[in-house]
Amino acid sequence: MRINYNTNGDLVITDAIKSHCEKNFSKLKKFFDNILTVNVTLSATKSKTGPLQRVDARVHVNGNVIKGVYTDDDLYNAIDRVTEILAKQIKKHKEKLRDNNHSSPNIPTAKKITFESSDNSITVEFTKKIESITVNPRPMDVEEAILQLEALNKDFYVFTNSETGDMNIVYKKRNGDYGHVEPAHF
Repeated sequence: MRINYNTNGDLVITDAIKSHCEKNFSKLKKFFDNILTVNVTLSATKSKTGPLQRVDARVHVNGNVIKGVYTDDDLYNAIDRVTEILAKQIKKHKEKLRDNNHSSPNIPTAKKITFESSDNSITVEFTKKIESITVNPRPMDVEEAILQLEALNKDFYVFTNSETGDMNIVYKKRNGDYGHVEPAHF
């Protein structure tokens, strides 16, 4: 684990401060082994009550950034509190990863099957898991479906078009407009 230090303002990072940071941040490894780097920004500001020390730490874990910030009149106490904040967040992140990896075995997995004719070999490649949900689409018109989409704060909404009797989907585009999917009739 590499620790990078930055300062904002007149704060000087002494060997004692570095030692305290290294001692505290090394404790995070017991919660998660794959901590790559910790970026620590130490800053001092003045307030009406006196000088305040702010510690802003960002931990890089498997492509994710976990952030902790704490301000106190004592720099060492702020470092301790940031470490506690990061430990809680890393535990939560680890639980989330564990929960995602131990999802329901009933969820089917999409497969990509490739046949190579030159050597008569078949390759099966498993991709991401597919989670199925069952919907009971209610009959309504497109405008009402858009209202339901907004009311439920969803990305898409499945409904039975009251005019055609077919299952339709309305969805919200990235630009804020709406899309409507309906089956083609030949």
